Amino acid sequence: MPRRSNSYRTPREWLADGEWPEGTFEPDSPTAVAYAVEIARRLERSLGTRSKAALAREANLERSTLYDVLAGRSWPDAVTIAQLEQALQTRLWPDHPVPPLRS
Repeated sequence: MPRRSNSYRTPREWLADGEWPEGTFEPDSPTAVAYAVEIARRLERSLGTRSKAALAREANLERSTLYDVLAGRSWPDAVTIAQLEQALQTRLWPDHPVPPLRS
């Protein structure tokens, strides 16, 4: 199986300072990190009072998948985003290109 290059380590590994997803990121962070940050922010806002466990069940995901996306420990893939968007009835993928993260 092919491995991702070092440029695609987990999103939170690009943090230079602070906490995910609000911290400061390394200046050479790939654009994909900015998307992971935006998705995590939208997901957290969309949870409202719903428990993460309930959302994971409703979206037919493992709880660990949801927790990892929220924490930046894994990349949110298309299937996961689609299932979460359906369960939440809201858009998680950014509507417009996300600007690169700057420190």
